[in-house]
Amino acid sequence: MDSTQVPINIFQLLSTTTCQDIEDFIKDINASDYEPKNLTRDEYIASFRPLHCEPAPYLGIQGFKKWAVTGITIFFLLFGLIGNSLSATIMFRRSRRGLSSYFYLAFLAIIDICILYTSCILFLFEVAFNYRPQLKSNFLCHFTFYIQHLFTYITAWLTVAVTFERFMVVRFPFQSIRICRMRVAYSIVFTIFFFFSIYTSHCLFTTELTTINLQTDDGFHPNFFICDLIHHTYLLSFLDLCFYSLLPSICILIFNILIILTMFHAIKKRREFLQVNSFISTRNKNQNKTVSFNRTQFFRSRSVGKFPAVKDEP
Repeated sequence: MDSTQVPINIFQLLSTTTCQDIEDFIKDINASDYEPKNLTRDEYIASFRPLHCEPAPYLGIQGFKKWAVTGITIFFLLFGLIGNSLSATIMFRRSRRGLSSYFYLAFLAIIDICILYTSCILFLFEVAFNYRPQLKSNFLCHFTFYIQHLFTYITAWLTVAVTFERFMVVRFPFQSIRICRMRVAYSIVFTIFFFFSIYTSHCLFTTELTTINLQTDDGFHPNFFICDLIHHTYLLSFLDLCFYSLLPSICILIFNILIILTMFHAIKKRREFLQVNSFISTRNKNQNKTVSFNRTQFFRSRSVGKFPAVKDEP
């Protein structure tokens, strides 16, 4: 079909719009737009739709790249499970001695395993088998979205808890004895888990299966199914950013800076103390040398007075 039959204003519109805008425009096409030109609807759409906006089936990652990504994902799943399991076992054994920091690290290792086997497994299914179980029903969509976000929040704030405890030990070593206890650690972990379990429950009401027009390197994929937020998207996305990334990063940065400053202050005080001790030790040595020298001179003078020198007779 000759593209000159298409009005010029349509071409001007296409030059400044995206594929999604074009799809929205196609939905509003009426029969009066193409019937006077003796065209069918499909012929009319094909006459002005750009090639990069032609619908294409979504096949995901293909070829060597697909199997390479699959192998790397399996590697992370296998060795992540082994490494985190060993870490959790060792940390739990040490936490029995009353060291609360090891309890945080052990629980963190367990949560990392949960993240691996809730996010990476779904990614593996999509890459290797082009299968996305979270899109089978709204219930699975809600559940997977809830679990993934809950574990990521807990991971971030457990790291904050460990950093805060290290700060207390370094900055307030005597007061930290009352804070760095297993009972306190249990309370903090329960609080983190309870708070984010309640907060993340909004996923049960704000997420749905929806369709988008997806543009990839392989082509344009209209009506692509995803599981995502559909209510209060901007507000909840901003809160997710704050709870998962912004606030934990700020807290960890502040506590680490305070730990470094405290260590530098302690090193400075230690150097001053060593310099004072060195000065006192040197002064005492000099005083001892002076006293010893005076004592030697005194005894020599006494010896000379007691045994006067004999003059030689002529």
